[in-house]
Amino acid sequence: GNFMVEHAETKRSPLSKTTKPVVFLMASGGIDSSVAAKLLINAGYYVRMFYIKGWAPEGLECLEPAEKEMAAEVARCLGVDFVPINTWSEHFYDAVFSPMLNGYLGGITPNPDTLCNREIKFRLFADFAFSHGADFIASGHYIRKAERPTRLLVARDPEKDQSYFLYDIGYGVLERSLFPMGEYVKKNDTIRMAREFGFPERILTKRPTVDICFLLKKKSEEGDDPARITMEELLLREGGKRGIVFTPGPIIHVRTGKVVGEHNGVMLYAATIGQRKGIGVHGGKTPMYVAGKDIPTNRLFVSDEQSKSSEVIIHNLNWISGGTPKLPARLSAKIRTPQKLQACLVEETGRDELRVRFDLPQNSVAPGQACVLYDGEVVLGGGIIAASA
Repeated sequence: GNFMVEHAETKRSPLSKTTKPVVFLMASGGIDSSVAAKLLINAGYYVRMFYIKGWAPEGLECLEPAEKEMAAEVARCLGVDFVPINTWSEHFYDAVFSPMLNGYLGGITPNPDTLCNREIKFRLFADFAFSHGADFIASGHYIRKAERPTRLLVARDPEKDQSYFLYDIGYGVLERSLFPMGEYVKKNDTIRMAREFGFPERILTKRPTVDICFLLKKKSEEGDDPARITMEELLLREGGKRGIVFTPGPIIHVRTGKVVGEHNGVMLYAATIGQRKGIGVHGGKTPMYVAGKDIPTNRLFVSDEQSKSSEVIIHNLNWISGGTPKLPARLSAKIRTPQKLQACLVEETGRDELRVRFDLPQNSVAPGQACVLYDGEVVLGGGIIAASA
């Protein structure tokens, strides 16, 4: 029967038989990780592709991700093993979603992508890979690496550079990670290579995933596209489980002290400093930005200008390029991913604490977000913003 065929497939090449270095690649079904797989094969590695399934809130009927099918199709196309990992849902919840929800419910803006990279992709998956015969792990991230000594470098494509989300992974894992896409410019090179490699058209045209990292999509009522679970729904469900009662409350204009609208309770928690859409402020032609929130009194504050900060204090430091740099030092930093490097002075203010003073004040700094530090092209590391001034 069918089972025999499948069985023969997976047994095709025990790792012990290959003399090539073995790479376990995290495949998302998208163009970047697909091209990365082929580049590694071309470079003489023995590649196996893995698809990691995410987490879905209980009681929601979620879809088998279309991405998984696409990743499987690419693996068939390339003639390599494809292994879906379906058993890490609890790890996702504990390592990514629970801290994310705690952050929101505590009034800070967490960074689920960074957590996901640190805890799942470059810890859990790395441990799994290295204990199952892999010499390296690989991903489709746009980031470069230098050897001897190992350094993380920004991608050649500044628009796609993903260093902001990778500053927090372990140095030992970085030494055994491969990032084939780091040298390429997405819009010039990646699509061209995917065509040359003969990948199916739907992979070329697939929109990149912008959802919360690894959150499964639910079936939608109307039977059209799978619906994304919104942050609001997630907070309502999970906050409810934690006994949090969301009640509507006032939206207050910082400068005038006037009540300019009402939030629905959830909005207060989900609102990110500097966010400007979806704030329930009626009338008025000027855009409103979230300026702050007071969770005990259930008030959301808005302003018609973004708040500016000239310095931040950061904790939970991780030095991805090995060892603490000599401080104080003139470096550059990013406080969000789509941002040019910002010149700054960095100094130690305590154990596991730095002060980053920017030459130019930064818009809408949100506690809970990462501040990543760079020395030229080298990604030094970074930490989590605890306060700003």
